[in-house]
Parts: sequence; structure tokens; C-alpha cells
Amino acid sequence: MKTLICYSKDNIKLEDRIISDIGEEEALIKTIFCGLCGSDIVKILDPEVEKPVKLGHEVVGIVEKVGLKVNKIKKGDVVVVSHHVPCYRCTYCDHKSYSMCRHFKDTNLDPQGFSEYIRLSSEHIKYNTFVIEDKKIIKNVIFTEPTACCLRAVERVSVRKNDKVMVVGCGTIGIIFISLFKLLYNASVIAVDIDDKKLDVAKKFGADIVINSKKEKTVKKVIDSTGSGVDVVELTVTIPSTIKMAMDCVRDGGYIQIFAGPSKNHSIPIDFESLYKREITMLPSYSATPETLKKSFNYLRDYKLNFLPLISDVLPIEQFKSGLDLALSQKSFKILYYFNEELIKNSQEK
Repeated sequence: MKTLICYSKDNIKLEDRIISDIGEEEALIKTIFCGLCGSDIVKILDPEVEKPVKLGHEVVGIVEKVGLKVNKIKKGDVVVVSHHVPCYRCTYCDHKSYSMCRHFKDTNLDPQGFSEYIRLSSEHIKYNTFVIEDKKIIKNVIFTEPTACCLRAVERVSVRKNDKVMVVGCGTIGIIFISLFKLLYNASVIAVDIDDKKLDVAKKFGADIVINSKKEKTVKKVIDSTGSGVDVVELTVTIPSTIKMAMDCVRDGGYIQIFAGPSKNHSIPIDFESLYKREITMLPSYSATPETLKKSFNYLRDYKLNFLPLISDVLPIEQFKSGLDLALSQKSFKILYYFNEELIKNSQEK
């Protein structure tokens, strides 16, 4: 089978590997699509990430084979799958810090998402695999994992109906956040970016106010439109300037959530006196849980969330580097790859 191997940022190639055997509680799927995630790009570019490295976790595939004891899925089912599974037994899981669970961090797809065939463990089948009944939604539900990451973040901050929220960064993740805040809380959303085209997309997905922080006085516009500042700032870009912007735009007693971690090269100063005296809560959120995966799949399945317009390109896996370059140019949103064009036709997806 074909598998994408990343030896370095300049040495990424397809190699033939043996298809994994499956146990009686496992399954084998054939990949239809795999999406490129920002975390994949970080793994490719970061010289400190040990290579070769596993890539790809936003997967839709068709079940090729199941073990004798597998009942949840059957051969021929089209499924969406994700990669990490918590143990539900450790102290982290007991405190609902699932993404800190050591088992969560160790589990992954075998061999990875960017592989022609993928072995699913019994845990992956139980918690992270969802059957797609309507084949027309295949491309929409491929957003299950990134949406689940954002949904978990949203659920961790104290948001109420009609609250005021500012989303900083309007790439794919920022658009998902805007959509979730509108869907779940009917929030008044201010979208901030430095790219007018991305802000146009943010507007189409429900942003009430858009601000180009390169061209406009962001803080003044936010305070003028809200009075006391926003209730929540969602940072999908975490650099010194966006941290300061968040501190200046959030109301006293509000929340700043760090969704995308800062670069390793950034040391970010924080005014802790202001943080303390203004009772601002600053908290990060990392990754998804099986629970938010299920909720997100349902939202996408039922088209309560429709992210099809965010798919910029669908490319054969042989053109992985071209798609990566496109993503790095900041001129695209979500890029999907496929291994077998005939498989797309057979799954009734156009």
C-alpha cells in the first residue's frame, strides 16, 4: 500500500508498505480522503520533531475488513475516524483533562492518516469511528476532528446566550469557532484578521463585525461596538501582539482562550497585575475528546454546520507537496488528499 513518509520538510515521499494485519476486535479501512491539518504542517516544519513522523488524522474511509468480534461497523461501511483515545481510568481522565491522558497521547491511527489503508484498534472503533449513512456528506464530516477540537474549547469557557465574542485569526479553525459560537450561543461575533479575503469568508459564516487589524484601530472598534469589551477572546493565533490585543479587548472578568500555541521562538510577556486585578481568566484548550467528536459528527451530518465552502482543493496524494505549499502561502483553507480516484466515485462522492 502507499504511505506518505516525512523524513524532513524537504524529503516527503510516497513509499510502499505492507498492509497491517488486523485482530479479531480490529478493522481495516481504505482511505477515501484525508485532510491536511495545521498540526501536520508544524510536525513537518519543526526540526525538533523526530522524523519520520506520523501525519494525517482527519480521515474518511471505507471499511475493507473487520475482525470476528467487531459489531459496530461492517465491510462496505463508509466511516469517519480520528486518532487519539483516552483511557478513561487515569487521574487526568478522572478530572476530564482527557488530552493530558498518557494513553491519549500514545494512541494513533496505524500507520497514519495519510496512508492508503489504516488499521483501527478496538478502542478507535468504539470511541472514534462514526458510520456515514448518507454518502453525500462525506466531505462535510471530514471536518469532524477539527470541529471537535474547537467544540471542546468552546465548552470550556463560560459563554452565555447572546454574549460578545472576538475570534482572532480567520483560517479554517477561526471559521469553525465563529460557526460554533453562533450555533450554540447566538453570540455577537467580532472576527479579526489581517487578510481581507479571510474576513469576507468570516462574514459569510456569520461574523457580525470584521476588523482588519493591519488597517484599523482594533481595540477602539471593539470597545466602541461593545461598550465594556468582549466576554470571550478566542485566539487561533498566539503571538505577543494578539495577546496584548486580547487583554485590551476583553472585559473585566472575561475569558481569553489560547487555542493555537505560540511558536517555540516566542516568549510572550503578560501583565499579571492586570490579569489579577481585572479577574481575567486565561486558559488553553488542546485537542478533542470522543464526546466532542460524536457531537461534532452529528452537527456536520445534519448540516447544522456546513463547512464545504472551506474546502479549497482536493488533490491526489502524489501532489502532497503542492498542497503543502498552497497551505503555507496562506491562500487556502482546507486541503483534502485522496489515494484512489475510483474509490471516490464508488463511494458516490463527487
